[in-house]
Amino acid sequence: MTPHELLTQIKNEPNVLRLLVDTLNLYKNQNGFEQDLLTPGFVKEWLISDILGHDCHKTKHGADAYSKDGKEKYEYLSCKEGGSFQLDRIHKGNLHRIERNDSFFFAQFDKDNGLKCKRIWKGNTDVVLEESIKKIESMSDSSKHIGFTSKWVNENCELVFENLKPE
Repeated sequence: MTPHELLTQIKNEPNVLRLLVDTLNLYKNQNGFEQDLLTPGFVKEWLISDILGHDCHKTKHGADAYSKDGKEKYEYLSCKEGGSFQLDRIHKGNLHRIERNDSFFFAQFDKDNGLKCKRIWKGNTDVVLEESIKKIESMSDSSKHIGFTSKWVNENCELVFENLKPE
């Protein structure tokens, strides 16, 4: 069933939005996720993990995803086309948030359809850490966010997924 077919099926329900959100929340719970459906970034992390065949985190603590065997930890950063990938609340004292990961994945979503993932790059943790340290050393004390441009990601990471098909 496509999203259009589903909407046609339920269009006469009294509260379509509530039905769809409650259904997605029920599906989330059935899959063992503990965090709130509307936790910032969660839905995109779930989408990315599904594309890459990873296990998305079940809570909001630790890595964003894990390899199927549970031996590798992954961090996901995402943005829309034209944006930059942000690593939030990072400073010299918590670089372990970078170091704990085996790889980084940078997912770029369509600028018009924020749920359509267009590209994903895989980055080596050592490369991401090196760039992060450079950025931390040059940023002001009040800033705690690091941005990675699409140009940097394209030049320093491996493209592992691409979906450029029109909708």
